[in-house]
Amino acid sequence: MLAIISDLHLTDKTSGEIISDSAFRLFRNRLSDMAYDASWHCDAEGAEPYYKPIERMDIILLGDIPDMIRSEKWIGQPDDNMPWSKKKTDAFYTLADNIVDDILLKNASSFEILKDIHQKGIRIPLTMDVASRATQEKEKVKYAATGDHFVTVHIHYMIGNHDWFFCIDDRRMDKTRKKVVEKLGLANDPGKPFPHARKDNTEILWVQDEHKVFAEHGDEYDPTNYQKPHRDDSSIGDAVVIKLLNAIPDRIEHYLQPSADKLDPDELKAFIKALHEIDNLRPYTLAADWIDYKRKESKLPAAIINPAISLALREVIAEFRQCPLVAKNKQLSIILWFVKLMFGRGFNIAHLGYILKVLHKTKDTPESYRKYALEMANKQDKDFFVMGHTHYAEAVPLYNYDEGKRSKIYLNTGTWRSVHFKPLQGDGFISYKTMTIAGFYKPNERKGRPFEFWTGYLAI
Repeated sequence: MLAIISDLHLTDKTSGEIISDSAFRLFRNRLSDMAYDASWHCDAEGAEPYYKPIERMDIILLGDIPDMIRSEKWIGQPDDNMPWSKKKTDAFYTLADNIVDDILLKNASSFEILKDIHQKGIRIPLTMDVASRATQEKEKVKYAATGDHFVTVHIHYMIGNHDWFFCIDDRRMDKTRKKVVEKLGLANDPGKPFPHARKDNTEILWVQDEHKVFAEHGDEYDPTNYQKPHRDDSSIGDAVVIKLLNAIPDRIEHYLQPSADKLDPDELKAFIKALHEIDNLRPYTLAADWIDYKRKESKLPAAIINPAISLALREVIAEFRQCPLVAKNKQLSIILWFVKLMFGRGFNIAHLGYILKVLHKTKDTPESYRKYALEMANKQDKDFFVMGHTHYAEAVPLYNYDEGKRSKIYLNTGTWRSVHFKPLQGDGFISYKTMTIAGFYKPNERKGRPFEFWTGYLAI
């Protein structure tokens, strides 16, 4: 049995809310049910199923688990310490290690549950015997459980675009990797870069092949968030988060401080907190609408808040232009120069939306990864093609083959973060928490059913 989750985006809590450990408790309970179901075997179509507890379960964390980009600790750092610095200094590795320390600390209870899953295994019944007639009549069950069996759990980590640091092949990252391996109970070797492609790790490759799965994070299909030819490097997406999305709330708050005595402190606090949710918008191009919506919702005086927003955005965009990653991107530099020429000092929220629309046209198309999955399916002898990254959970049937006896299916494991969407009609946003789990089974497990896919939503 194999379970895959992705895009938990657990941060150091300096940018947006983190998910509760209740999600991990729910995950553990779901794994228990899945392991029990997997233990009902069927050796041939039409044969009577029988119970035999599975011995092993594998979990793949498919990238963006600790989120090292969404941290305000990057704000104000010199370029030599930034993710995009070509020659990584000791100061860079120290800062990255500090961010990971805080992520592990702020999410300690969640990671403890994950580690406990590895250390103790998943408990299921040892046997399921046919119940006595009296029990069947009284409890309306066919089988009765006896004894305990603990399924061994192996947890494997594959990186995405917000945790690509773990892929850096440098001894200075070993200490940080070791902390993550220990705190999460991983099977990864801390002395080796965490894999991005499935072929980078023989055990992960074997586990996926055993379940007819081809699974990778999917960021390589997003030009904004993947810097070719290697994953162990920064991308424009890092600059967008650090220089724009992380910086905007702090800069707006900075320009509101001189007028703080004229503002309701609770309204101001709630407004700034809401701005930290920008990175959870889907698509990012809604950032302008989100800021404007939260500005109106806050009831803060327009005469004070509007100039603060305009000043903050103009400065943040100017600093974004100076980022080395942005400066060397000719197309983006031209776009930003055009924005500056056209709007100058009159820069406002709408212009931010224009820039983000250009930057994120690929990632923010909900159905865009279907075509990549189809391309994979045509090249790979697998039945399931799994990606994360987009934060859009979906199960897409691709096509049947082998005379209709087998199917190829694309699954996206979505996110465990809060998400904010525009409704089909009217203004404002609709928000909820979400989590997704994909499960895969060997041919005779779970009575011959090869996969299951769970997506849950919880109102905020």
